[in-house]
Amino acid sequence: MMPLSLVIGLGPLGVVLRSTAVCRREVVLASLSFSCGVHAAHAEPPSAIIATGVVQLQNGATVIGAAEAALYVTVRPAEAGGGALQAGTKVVPLATARVAAPIAFPYKFQLTEADLTAEYKSIELSSIKSLDLLVSARFDGDGVAATRGPDDLVGRGLLRKAGSSEPLRWKPAVVELQGRGLTGRLLTGGK
Repeated sequence: MMPLSLVIGLGPLGVVLRSTAVCRREVVLASLSFSCGVHAAHAEPPSAIIATGVVQLQNGATVIGAAEAALYVTVRPAEAGGGALQAGTKVVPLATARVAAPIAFPYKFQLTEADLTAEYKSIELSSIKSLDLLVSARFDGDGVAATRGPDDLVGRGLLRKAGSSEPLRWKPAVVELQGRGLTGRLLTGGK
């Protein structure tokens, strides 16, 4: 028990009304959240973490891009049968994030339930939180997701969760960005 002085309102002519009482710790904590303008019943819970890892440049890879450049990180269930929704043989992304330039590499990322794609927003989080994930990253020079440039860097990595929904038990993904190679450069109009 501890003494506590609370502002309980304004009286006539703006006089602050105070009440002093001996309170339990729970009451003190509840009053602190209320006095900070956040009512405990309306406080936003932290978003659940879906994926973690680091995106880094492969030896010899260089970043070419303007101030509009962006890093796109996309995660999908690693097992072909693990996706709740599939389009043909390609699994619909579980979550995506866009990080605007400037970006310093290595870049640590964390995707949360706020990053879930529309197809997964209505799915029970517990059914996907412990799935191993394939992480794809692309450094896009013009920052437009719909375009593919010859100088864009791409990479993939695996986030191993080993059936755990606890992020501290996961082996975070390491994604090494590299150039697209000859075929990728030809397909995107590069030389």
